[in-house]
Order: sequence, then C-alpha cells, then structure tokens
Amino acid sequence: MSFQLRTNEPVHAGLMRNVRSQLEKALKHLHASADPHQHDSAETDTVGEVRKCFKRIRAVLRLLREELGEDRYHRENYCFRDAARPLTQVRDAGILVETVDKLREHFPRTAPSATLANIRHALLANQNEVSRRVLEQDQAVAKVRQLTVQVLARLGEWRIERDGWAALEPGIGHVYRAAHRALTLAAESSSVAHLHEWRKQTKYLWHQLQLVEPVLGNAGKPLADATHRLSTLLGDDHDLAVLRETLAADPLSYGGHLNLKSVFNLIDRRRAALERQAFALGRQIYQDPAKVFTSRIAAALRHEDSNHEDSNEECHPV
Repeated sequence: MSFQLRTNEPVHAGLMRNVRSQLEKALKHLHASADPHQHDSAETDTVGEVRKCFKRIRAVLRLLREELGEDRYHRENYCFRDAARPLTQVRDAGILVETVDKLREHFPRTAPSATLANIRHALLANQNEVSRRVLEQDQAVAKVRQLTVQVLARLGEWRIERDGWAALEPGIGHVYRAAHRALTLAAESSSVAHLHEWRKQTKYLWHQLQLVEPVLGNAGKPLADATHRLSTLLGDDHDLAVLRETLAADPLSYGGHLNLKSVFNLIDRRRAALERQAFALGRQIYQDPAKVFTSRIAAALRHEDSNHEDSNEECHPV
C-alpha cells in the first residue's frame, strides 16, 4: 500500500486518503497480532509496521499544522507519539540485537566473535523480556488498537481549507528548516542528541517527499531517495550509539571492561564512517535556506503541471 499523492488528485483529498490508509494498515496489523497462534517474530513485525504507520501520519500532521490549528495538531501528534512509546521499547530492544549482527558483518575479520556472541545472547534475553512485559503484561497492543480506532472515527473533524502547493508549502518548509537547523547544531557538536534530532527531522522530510514524489516528476525521486539514504545513515549511527551506551552502562553483564574495549573501538570506527557520509550527503540536501528549497519544489510542480497541460492538449486538440 503506497504512501503517495496521485497525479491530478486534489491535495486535501490525497492527504486524507493516505492518513486513513495508514490507520487502516495499522489496525490490520494490530488485529492480526491478537491471533493466539502468532509467533514472537510476527509480534515484532507488528510493532515495526505500526510504528512506521504512525511516523508517516505524524509527517502528514506536520504538513497540515497550519491548516489543522495548533490545538488539534498537538492533540493528534501527542496522541500518536504517546501510543508509540511502549512499542518503541520493543523495537529498540530488537534493534540492539540487529545492530550487533550488523557490526559483526561489517568487521568480519576483526570483530571479537566470542564477545559479540555473549553480548547478543544477553541482548536477546532482554528483548524477550521487554516484549513479554510490554506486549503481554501491559497489553500495549490492545491499547494502541483502541486509540487507532478512536482517531479513525474522528478523522472527519480534520479540516483542510487550502489545496495544492498552498496546503503543502508551510509544512514542508517548517520541517526542512528544523532539519537544516539540526544539521548546523550537529556540525558544531556531534552529540548523540544533536545527531538524533537531525535524523528525526530528516525522516519526517523523507516521508513528506514520499507523498509529493509523484507530482514532482523527474525531480521527485532523486531527492526523496537521497533524504531516505541520509535518514538510514543517521539511524544506523544512532543505533550504534545506543548500543555503546547500553554496554557501557552495565559492562559486567556484557563481558566486562576488557572484553568490551575492542567492541567499543569497532563501534567508534563505524560511527565515524557513517557520520562522514551523513554530513557529506546532508550538506548537499540542506545546501539552501528553506525558502529557496520550497521555491525549487514549487517550480518543479509548475513544470509538471505545464507538462500535463501540454499532454492533454496533444491528446485532446481544440
């Protein structure tokens, strides 16, 4: 199920269609998770898919912030943020295991296999415990399912007056400006918090560009792909940072200081490489001020509109 506007589709109708589609997709996964025969891996997949749906919806909310008004924007945004928090605990516990696997794959010759195997075993036990507590004991899935049904029922209250680029420009400009500012802060001080904020804003921008990609023509896909690539680089960097913090917080549970020293060295090397790539790509994507960036998108939209008009004239001569 694609997350995109359609050419020749009114923007307000397309945005609401995509939000409804993401809510229905989340509900489908949440209902499937109630199956008593479902395996743990399927539950983990449910968590990941529902979080993705909520992230896309929050990106749309940022597009529509001016249209919805501050009260409704904050209400809906906080609703999805708070609903995703317990699911995020499950996701983060699983990502730690995946990050160890990626680290071992990236350094096949120098990775300390025995140490990483012990770390993975401990993290996997933690993942199982977090999943059991959140999904079974706290019944997070049932709570998220109820919330999703409620949002779907009040979706008709979302009012969008403007259409076309006028409806999109303020939201895209706001997110681009936030990501641009986050890049500047991360370049001045590449702390975990600064890099993570840059990644969050970049991911929102990627989802927004996904939406408008079909109506941008040839200019849409390269920009969306580059933004996605940047989000992935920053995401991998953040996962490694969280892994390092987790191991450093309780070294005895993961093999002790001496064994972890070589692992920390690999994490630091990999993070340095990822950040070099991220800053190089980020400076290309965020080379312009927000007004210039949104003007370029508006120009691409006008160009596509002109092409459609020419095409229609050729097919239906007057």
